Amino acid sequence: MGNTTSCAPCIPSFISIGVVKVLFMDGRVEEYTRPVNAGELMLENPRNFVCDASDLKVGHRIPGLTADEDLLPRRLYLLLPTDMIYSVLTSKDMHSLSHKASRALKPRGPKNIARIFPVFSELCMFHLQIKPSIEQRMNPAKNERLSKQRSWRPALDTIIESPCML
Repeated sequence: MGNTTSCAPCIPSFISIGVVKVLFMDGRVEEYTRPVNAGELMLENPRNFVCDASDLKVGHRIPGLTADEDLLPRRLYLLLPTDMIYSVLTSKDMHSLSHKASRALKPRGPKNIARIFPVFSELCMFHLQIKPSIEQRMNPAKNERLSKQRSWRPALDTIIESPCML
């Protein structure tokens, strides 16, 4: 009891620490696995400032990060134009930002093992393809017959109890 084997892939330590995701106004997302601060991003993107997405609230001012603040892993940051800094966030602005964020962060492609083990999919050289077996290719009518069968249901009858005297 308690002795089991695991089939989970080995996860490199730099990935388990977490990544910093930065969403640009054009909809693209950059991921940083190394430590990065807000000043680096603002130097690369003049006339923009960095904002933590979790700090945004409708009806409140948009707070910007200072240039020396480090971006924390497993967080989403927005790179917004400087004319938005300290302006009041409207519901229309919030809807626009959340729509861009959801489109940019939505996983694309088929739902496969890459969603369960994202690191494992980066280490694999070949994509997983499910091919039909020889039996399925030779007799496709059999598959149709099996799917049309009724499922088994047990007969549930009432159990009648009679008093027993000893």
